[in-house]
Amino acid sequence: MKIKIIIPSLLIASLLIVSLFSGCAPKKKDDGKTVQMWVMPNSVEPVADLERLLKPFEEETGIKVVITSVDWGAAWSKITTAATSGDVPDLVQVGSTWVSAISGMGALEPFSKEAIAELGGEKTFVPVAWTTSGIENSGQTTAIPWIVDARALYYRQDVLKKARVSPDQLNDWQSFKLALGKIYNADIVIEDQSIAPIGISGKNDWNVIHSLAPWIWMAGGEFLGPDRKTCLLDSDEVFNGISFYISLVRDEYVPIEYLELNTAQVSGNFNDGACGMYFDGPYEVKTLTRPVAEGGAAGSMTSRNFAVTGYPKGPKGRVTFVGGSNLSIFKNAKNKAGAFKVIQYLTAKKQQIAYAKVSGFLPARRDAFDDPFFTEDPNRKVFKDAVFYGRTYPPVPSWGLLEPILTRRLGIMWDYVTSNSDYDPSKIRNQLKLAKKEVEAILNQ
Repeated sequence: MKIKIIIPSLLIASLLIVSLFSGCAPKKKDDGKTVQMWVMPNSVEPVADLERLLKPFEEETGIKVVITSVDWGAAWSKITTAATSGDVPDLVQVGSTWVSAISGMGALEPFSKEAIAELGGEKTFVPVAWTTSGIENSGQTTAIPWIVDARALYYRQDVLKKARVSPDQLNDWQSFKLALGKIYNADIVIEDQSIAPIGISGKNDWNVIHSLAPWIWMAGGEFLGPDRKTCLLDSDEVFNGISFYISLVRDEYVPIEYLELNTAQVSGNFNDGACGMYFDGPYEVKTLTRPVAEGGAAGSMTSRNFAVTGYPKGPKGRVTFVGGSNLSIFKNAKNKAGAFKVIQYLTAKKQQIAYAKVSGFLPARRDAFDDPFFTEDPNRKVFKDAVFYGRTYPPVPSWGLLEPILTRRLGIMWDYVTSNSDYDPSKIRNQLKLAKKEVEAILNQ
């Protein structure tokens, strides 16, 4: 028999959260008043920006969120060390491609079905982001999508105009390459700046895999087979996708020195007017519209002329890489109930939109994209569309070990590209075969 009792909504939420994490309740009186949280630098002032966003939450709940910013370069080591030692914060930002690996360590608290329902349910979130919420086919959710990153093509409208190139010519691989050729042959100089057709980074970039993945997928290639025990990097499709991307350099549309740069440096060159196009995430829109005094590039020639479009379609259609970050609660957290309240707050529609405006990243909630911030800005709308046709990597526990292997092997390929005398496509195939062998050794441990 059910008894209907009218209870204030805030009390209901508090009671439900306690029940969702029953058995994990803090024993000290002041444990419930503080949540320790680790985040990465998602914005110009990562701690201050998040503190401002959380201020209403702290005033309403009485819970103080103590935020520690962890640099991306140190984050993997710090999080995995915490996971193995048990010396953990309550709440942690986890890169979407890291979730399966850290979940495989048994360090993250699974979210119950009731907890997920309290967050709006699986369908509340962008589908590709939700695929990173735990280990594939494990039946457990250990991370809740928070912010999303997708890649698209930035281009200079004035450069295209001078080269007599229409934005429509960036639509597929063939016309895209012809457009680059026109820009190259036009030998464009604007404000005493010679402009290269496109900028891409090489082996010294942390995004080596993310940069190559869309071309692999668009050619019909895959990283792993359906059994997740087989690596498919030695396929013709993977080779064809990588070969097309490499041809942008071989055809001299990319200055060879760019292959020594990372994404941030290529971005800087684009912002400074040195290249006509490059691929990057939604935060570049924020950079180009933010005042120089705040670290942006507003007012520059590039900011006055840039536009965004999707990746050119390949043989198997248009695909982009979608990454981002999720929020997880450690099993050894002291305040799981408080941490869950923080997740509820940060994944609510209002806060998702607000944080997207601050950070430049995309929201993980579907309905947040209905906001005019995304629907009325043509550049942000490109990224809105991208998250729904984009892909991510297979969420297998060993992926954290595979990324360094792939970064190294794919990075070596750029050495062959930069050596004009030694370039031989068969060497690319050999690196892919070696990558396959190393990856399968880990997958089958």
